[in-house]
Amino acid sequence: MKRHARRAGFTLIELLATIAIIAILAALALTAISAARTQGDRAKAISNMRQIGSAIASYAADKDSQLPGPLWPGQLAEFDPARAGRLVRELAPYLGLETPAKPVVMDLFVPPAYRRIMPAASLSTSRTFVMNMAFASGNATINPWGSLAANDGSGPLRLGSIPANVWGFSDADRQHPRVAGASWAANTPAEPIHKKRLAWFFNGAVSAIETAELQ
Repeated sequence: MKRHARRAGFTLIELLATIAIIAILAALALTAISAARTQGDRAKAISNMRQIGSAIASYAADKDSQLPGPLWPGQLAEFDPARAGRLVRELAPYLGLETPAKPVVMDLFVPPAYRRIMPAASLSTSRTFVMNMAFASGNATINPWGSLAANDGSGPLRLGSIPANVWGFSDADRQHPRVAGASWAANTPAEPIHKKRLAWFFNGAVSAIETAELQ
């Protein structure tokens, strides 16, 4: 009796099905990797903001509770010893940052997700954080940090005089209520770098914040 030859290889349908399965698995893997990266970026950003917040508290403890400042609303990550109004310069001694011989961008002040959006060449002029320069207290509007922009000689307030639930600084982007319309808005990302912006509060906490709370 004649035996049939055993089939070798795949049929076209089997090959296409295999490719489709591989494509689906690859898509699932990329989604998982992207989600893990996003979560990692967010966790690192929270850690950095807490570290900056701890430095603010240490600064205040050394300055009779006075906050660092006066500051500019839009904060750069570049440490330039000759430039006043930058949080990175004020906090450098409390963050273990040595004074550089020339301006240098400090990673602590650049959220990881920010680097994926903004060109590396622009980091020296990009605003990574925006300070809360005005919050309502009764019938008054209070500026915790003092303002160089106002040029009125107003200095920063004492840490203990600020309500704990007031935000102190947050992620910056062009849709942020305190950034939109500012002369430096173009030096920020077009949209929030996290699903929800992160903010440091005067009670030391770092958490996501709603847009309405940033008005």
